[in-house]
Amino acid sequence: MIEADRIKIQAISLQDIARFSEYRDKEEVAEYQSWDEYPIEKAKQRITYCIKHPFHGKRGNYQLGIYLKDENYLIGDLFIEIDGHTTFTLGYTLDSLYWSKGYASEALEAILQYMYEEYHFKICLCHVYEDNDRSIKLLTRHGFDRIHKSWFYQDVLYRKMLNK
Repeated sequence: MIEADRIKIQAISLQDIARFSEYRDKEEVAEYQSWDEYPIEKAKQRITYCIKHPFHGKRGNYQLGIYLKDENYLIGDLFIEIDGHTTFTLGYTLDSLYWSKGYASEALEAILQYMYEEYHFKICLCHVYEDNDRSIKLLTRHGFDRIHKSWFYQDVLYRKMLNK
């Protein structure tokens, strides 16, 4: 578990299936994601996979929940994909009820520090749709640099060097 001021980041559990589906199924949340809808069955499949493949900092893909620390209430999640020894790709989803309240910044700072200090990763990559201004502002505020645009997916790749 990773703790910050108002949130904690930890493994998602089977008790989170309905909540995970609920916020991911919102139109405004799915707008800049790879899905249009997120039914209960899809949430159950993903969380079951995550339980069978807990995060351990090695090659693979993982999902961690972002919870309000005091209420232990799921407000979003982080997707982590590790395919090398020094670099990982990060994705994030936050319930729209919690946008513009600093929770995404808090989660981003906490996970970057954790990945650097615990696992010695040097580079974090994030793919963002080029018209997702809110996410681009979040990344640039936290020191990410735009490095590449994909014409096929219409997204932009951002990178942060963690040792700076």
